[in-house]
Amino acid sequence: MTQDPAVNFDEQALQEVRESRLLIDKYDDWLFDELRPFLGQRVLEIGCGLGNHFEHLLDRQLLLGFDISVESVAAVRRRFCGRSNVRVECLSITDPAVLALADEHLDTALSVNVFEHIEDDLLALRHTFQLLQPGGRFILVVPAHQSLYGPMDTSIGHYRRYSKPMLRARMEEAGFEVLTASYLNMLGAAGWWVNGKLLRRSVPPRGQLRLLNRIIPFVRGFESLVRAPFGVSLLMVGRKPLGGGPRTEDARQRSEDRSLKA
Repeated sequence: MTQDPAVNFDEQALQEVRESRLLIDKYDDWLFDELRPFLGQRVLEIGCGLGNHFEHLLDRQLLLGFDISVESVAAVRRRFCGRSNVRVECLSITDPAVLALADEHLDTALSVNVFEHIEDDLLALRHTFQLLQPGGRFILVVPAHQSLYGPMDTSIGHYRRYSKPMLRARMEEAGFEVLTASYLNMLGAAGWWVNGKLLRRSVPPRGQLRLLNRIIPFVRGFESLVRAPFGVSLLMVGRKPLGGGPRTEDARQRSEDRSLKA
């Protein structure tokens, strides 16, 4: 289900959430350890924001980021101006002009907590598919579970939250083969429900984020032993078929068989 976040959108709340992301660096460390095996050498980050994730990617041959915020793009350019392998552009993934970047021979696309802000996320997925080289991988992290959708989502411009079946269907419709999917951070999901659904807050309290950052190693350790049945985030990795075109029916059937066995 797609909601209309414009009704309660708060630009100040969105900016606060962007800045408070720096308070949960241990969660980002965990996230990047999960996705690192899928990273190639020519990486595109869709919706790079203030460049918080670039520190994990500076060893790549090419790190290309884009964002729709002129201010964010300018800040990232200043921050990484001495890095010859880093480029940042002001673009939207739904703009056909972005397809010119296909000439960059990208083997990886990455997007963390961005696609929920895009009304036509299927178009964004199709453009991402077109940007990648055959065999290229798309690493996508989005908020999980529509049942958690509340004031903390609408205030920062979320159209939706995702389930595994919903996101898998959209990835496959865009042409991707889905390699893996997992929920992350069960404790974070509980906190989102309490703050957003129960207390009707518009942003997570910073004190709680600092506390979460301190206990993330324990949450991470627990979830390494027990496959999380839910979480605040959903991580899914798709691959563009080696043939370069949309998935075949045989590939789709194999994916469905794997999901039934999971």
